Amino acid sequence: MATHEHMALLEDLKRGAWSRTTPIGNHANAWEFRKDCLGNMVRYADFGNRKSPFGWELDLIVPRARGGTPDPQNLQALHWRATAARSDNVPAGLAAGGRLAA
Repeated sequence: MATHEHMALLEDLKRGAWSRTTPIGNHANAWEFRKDCLGNMVRYADFGNRKSPFGWELDLIVPRARGGTPDPQNLQALHWRATAARSDNVPAGLAAGGRLAA
């Protein structure tokens, strides 16, 4: 796959996952800043930036260890700290049960 095709695919996956995040009330930048499924504030421009307090990554909703696939419907935007803390060994429901401070 050519680099530009890969980048276009990644952008489509990011936008799909981002569309499933929660807008922040009447925030002026409702597209730019959102909340992930754990309530952590994330910023679209900070994708992949682990130095940002608003950085986020693509994460599998159902982990591969439990039969999850990398299909777009199984991807979510998740704050990088939550992604780093998440493990396939954490029981379902527990990983999404609390907020990780950004």
